[in-house]
Amino acid sequence: MLLSLLLSLPVYAAERPPEVGVTIEPLVAVDIQSVDDNADTVESWTWIRARARQQTDAGQWFLGIDGEHHVRHGLDTEAIWALRVAESGWSGPVGPTHVRAGALVERWGKLDFTPVIDVLNPRDLRAGPLATIEALRVPVPMTTIAWGNNSTRIEATWVPFATGDRISMEGSDWSLIKPGMLQQYAANVADWEGSSSIVLADPLDQLAGSLNDLSPSTIRALGDSVGGAERPEANGLHGNYGLRFAIEAPGIDAAVVGANLLSPVPKTQLSSAMREILVNEELPELAAIGELLDETPLQAAWPRSWMAGAEVSTVVGGLGLRSEAGWWSNNVVQSPWFEGSTSPMVAAGLGLDWAHGSTLFMAAEGRWKRWMAPPNQLFLTQAETIEIGGTARVSVANDTLLIQAASLFDVTHRESMLRPEIRWRVSDPLSLGAGIVMIASEERAPSTLRETMTWSGGPLGLLSDNDCAFFTLQWMQ
Repeated sequence: MLLSLLLSLPVYAAERPPEVGVTIEPLVAVDIQSVDDNADTVESWTWIRARARQQTDAGQWFLGIDGEHHVRHGLDTEAIWALRVAESGWSGPVGPTHVRAGALVERWGKLDFTPVIDVLNPRDLRAGPLATIEALRVPVPMTTIAWGNNSTRIEATWVPFATGDRISMEGSDWSLIKPGMLQQYAANVADWEGSSSIVLADPLDQLAGSLNDLSPSTIRALGDSVGGAERPEANGLHGNYGLRFAIEAPGIDAAVVGANLLSPVPKTQLSSAMREILVNEELPELAAIGELLDETPLQAAWPRSWMAGAEVSTVVGGLGLRSEAGWWSNNVVQSPWFEGSTSPMVAAGLGLDWAHGSTLFMAAEGRWKRWMAPPNQLFLTQAETIEIGGTARVSVANDTLLIQAASLFDVTHRESMLRPEIRWRVSDPLSLGAGIVMIASEERAPSTLRETMTWSGGPLGLLSDNDCAFFTLQWMQ
């Protein structure tokens, strides 16, 4: 698709000149709550976005490239560079339909901070609350065909190569397993009790030493391989399929959606013998070692789920009202120690927003979620959860100074996140910003692998030792 777009550029250039834009946005974050010697003290993210689009008689083509450089410094210094295709493709009429095809971002739902039915694109969560809005949604190969008019239409969507959310499993302050946890855990295994310790102690001690000697890039590669274990082949048969019926009338915008989806996270399961070893921190009996080796230590499956939902937005007395709700037949729910299962789920969300010209904007959102058949033990969630999010933005001095804050409160786990920021527009293309990320939880954040794997709080509490100050620059052309 991209190759055909590039080859057709000379032809299109003769019709209308393309619109081209570039954005460079570096961000540096400094730890202001250093309670762990293994934590990163400074990290930086640099997002580079290049965009081009052109309207032709036959439709519109658009092309995007994203560059990303991530550096984090703690006990060691890691530097990661990636270049990816951003939203790119073609959009235009084909007979009685309107087609969009390429690497696309297709949004379902009306909520921004607490989305419910925004299920077609994976999310990039590696930077935690430091991420920009543009970096959160990940474009994927997709084709959308729409029939109808501006007031009533049906949209069919096919995502041939479904992918999961981008999550750092290990090595980052924003990952599930924090820096140093895995190495510390491996070093302690050699000291566990058990009759096989006579045989296994020395090899396990050597393994822990080898793990400490691995480069950060090797650790990241191992984590990525585990996260993608047993993923279905990308042959186009294991994709996502969606249908949306939308109605737009004066004062109201509504839609109902339905989809068949591949789970964005795997359903994992440790073997019973391996789980018993890890939970009890005791090495197996000598006679059981052969049986242990015969079992696959970690199994993974990627179940499919039916999904149905609805969304609506309107304006009442100058107040924007947005809502969405959804049902899933078979979503993956996690338990401690990588134990996954599936359960039906229902969720609903409500949002309110109010603006006074371009000077003042406020919005509040809430989300309720309930697992219909949860397991006895849950990890990073509860059978029923409630979250509240919001933002406020004030523009002063002829829009040269912007003061804004975003917040998220997990009512169920009593955890919260606050992200105030101030931005100064130096000139039309250049702006500078500074802010703070503060995360609070009633429980102290876990400091060991065992504490992490048995964590009873929510996702925010897991990161509650990551308070930081950040400084950012944005240049647009």
